[in-house]
Amino acid sequence: MSSISLVLLVALGAVSPATSQPDTVAAQLTAQIAESSRTPFFFAVVTGLAIDASSNVYVTDGQETRIAVFSPSGKVLGTIGRKGKGPGEFEYPTGPVVGPDGALYVRNMSVVQRYVRDPKTGLLSTFDRQFNGPSMAPWMSKQATVVDRSNRLHFPLEWGSRDRLAHFAYKRYSLDGLPTDSVNVPMQPTSRSMTASVMISAGSGRMLRGLHVVPFHPQPVFTVTASGTILSSGANSYQLQESDANGRVLRTITRAVAAPKIPPAERADSARALARRIDSLTVPISQVQGMSDEVKSRTLPTTYPVFRSLSTASDGTIWARRWDSTNRARRLSTFDLLSENGAYLRTVIVPADCAALPAPVIRQDLLACVQLDLDTDAETVVIARVPKSALRRP
Repeated sequence: MSSISLVLLVALGAVSPATSQPDTVAAQLTAQIAESSRTPFFFAVVTGLAIDASSNVYVTDGQETRIAVFSPSGKVLGTIGRKGKGPGEFEYPTGPVVGPDGALYVRNMSVVQRYVRDPKTGLLSTFDRQFNGPSMAPWMSKQATVVDRSNRLHFPLEWGSRDRLAHFAYKRYSLDGLPTDSVNVPMQPTSRSMTASVMISAGSGRMLRGLHVVPFHPQPVFTVTASGTILSSGANSYQLQESDANGRVLRTITRAVAAPKIPPAERADSARALARRIDSLTVPISQVQGMSDEVKSRTLPTTYPVFRSLSTASDGTIWARRWDSTNRARRLSTFDLLSENGAYLRTVIVPADCAALPAPVIRQDLLACVQLDLDTDAETVVIARVPKSALRRP
């Protein structure tokens, strides 16, 4: 049975996605959008997702330099923009977000473009204005743009440093484009380099995929809360920390949920694959930059990461995507739904294996995420609806 058939069976109720627990509910698949699906559409590189107040889903594509808009059922409602440098044109669109003002904001290189509602179509497709963001913006980043309830737009930044670790922060702007301040994402014990590389000449280098961290390494996850603070985790334990712009820890959220153990056979297979990559190097390991100590010693963790992604919904609730080994094998995603104050509400099973980046986006009872084909890495945009009864506070 194909993974697509399994997802459809789950959505139709033919397969129970581990929802026997009273605090667990299943989301219902409403659309799978891909070149070969029932709602065909081609994506080259999906860089972000957004949902407006009418439940329309906006998908930015960096290589196709456009925004595609879909109904919750996957119907194509239109496209926005084209390649270029003029008003309403894109060089590399990413990080779409619908603000509290109802407008659509999209990062494009180092600027932020604003789109408002077209009175004829009802879509957020009319270019309104743009403002300059950071001059050294990571223009290909799939990290989400966030607008908090104080109408501050958070433009994500990422960089490497002399410590050879990945650093993240947000530059904040008013919705009129005035810079306000910045907030750093706390460093975690699990922070590592973003890439591994080797110099091949005095002025150029070559990237070495898969050699900066070992398989199953817990990558730090983070998001901006509705109040503009940072919620982050090292993903090696069920611990979320909320911190403010000064780096002060405001609270810690924990649950008695252990990281699932990696089956010995899977761990051994991944260790062999890593060894083959290291042994294929044509230079000494000492010349590789950004390679973690775990890669050098070929030491893999014994457990999966606890978290794969963090998202904040439009109502302030927190959606923590857990690494559930049972549901992962069935290409399902397990989300812990937390209230804005950090209280656990329930677990939601989504009938898709949602990618970590771009992170899933949630508005009201609708969730959208990207699923990768295991063989080709082709991207499918998945839209699912969460039962409204499950979103009610207990």
